[in-house]
Amino acid sequence: MKKVLLLLLGIFVHQVIQAQTLHALFVADTKDPLLSTACQRDLEVMHRQCTQIASALRVRLNEQTLSGDALNRSNLNRLIDSLKVEPQDVIFFYYSGHGYNESKRNDAFPLLYLHKEAAERSQNPSLKALHTALKTKKARLCISFGDCCNNLSNNTRGMVGGKPLIRGLTLTNDSLNAAYRKLFGEASGDVLIASSQPPQTSCAHADSGSYYTRAFDEALELASRYNRSISWQALLKDTQGRLNQHVATRDRKSIYEIHLLGQPPAVVTDPKPDFQRINQYLNALTDVERPQAERYALLTQVKEYFTKKARIDIYVNTTLGEVQPIEQVIQRLYLNAGKIQRINLIERLSTVSADGIHYERAAIQEIW
Repeated sequence: MKKVLLLLLGIFVHQVIQAQTLHALFVADTKDPLLSTACQRDLEVMHRQCTQIASALRVRLNEQTLSGDALNRSNLNRLIDSLKVEPQDVIFFYYSGHGYNESKRNDAFPLLYLHKEAAERSQNPSLKALHTALKTKKARLCISFGDCCNNLSNNTRGMVGGKPLIRGLTLTNDSLNAAYRKLFGEASGDVLIASSQPPQTSCAHADSGSYYTRAFDEALELASRYNRSISWQALLKDTQGRLNQHVATRDRKSIYEIHLLGQPPAVVTDPKPDFQRINQYLNALTDVERPQAERYALLTQVKEYFTKKARIDIYVNTTLGEVQPIEQVIQRLYLNAGKIQRINLIERLSTVSADGIHYERAAIQEIW
């Protein structure tokens, strides 16, 4: 009797799994003069991955692609609105094309460059807004992934000459399926991924596709080789590591947000320097009301805000003076305490390093 019940339970579970659907929504700028071939390669990679995911989970694959002349905001809205989702389904949204950001936005995730005419740019959706719209479908798991630039202008995406190194894959189907089931079959919640953080660009190669997509593809295929208990955070960290192995993308940093049931949120997003905090730090060095020992101790904190080799343009009132290394600058501020009335970091003339946290070139104004 017990064996019969277990058999019936197994049949029931199998039927439930079979009733689930993986909704794969692919959006790619395959008509763009620069990116067309790379975007087509990206679509091929994601089609293969989603086919493997659906097979591993034993679920139906509902794949829809928006590309070419059909690529616009209206068609994208219709695609999302028409999506019929059941509670145990999975949504996987993927975009490959141009992207950008704007200085007045508080959102670190990019705008998708669907409309390139100046009069129509207001129609360009943000990746995060699309992710929010997809989450309203109430799938068990919602993943949104954008491989595009995130720089503070509408410059074209970087194309590089060397192909990324794609290692051979030697996993068995069983080990690969185990990783897919862990990431897509057992997780509940949402994951939002962008290939670059502001103000960075992303890179692609015409023959091999986008570098971050390829790194994600490789990390996903190799997910269970080193870690049977693979997680989304571990997967995206591995993707970042693989991205940084290439010369063309050595300094590129992705961003993501992970919100899964039963797990603490994992957020890597917009780690730009804290402008106000740096201003306070610089002014503390010249504050004679602070004990000298306290100001001296502040000298060691410079590494929290600037790279070791940072260069600083010094404006005295409104006149540009010397360009000095950061260590010399903070010694200058410390020694001139009482003479300098205020320090202002000139953010618009400063450059953030590749890690998105420190300044590698900065401008400051000394008010005497």
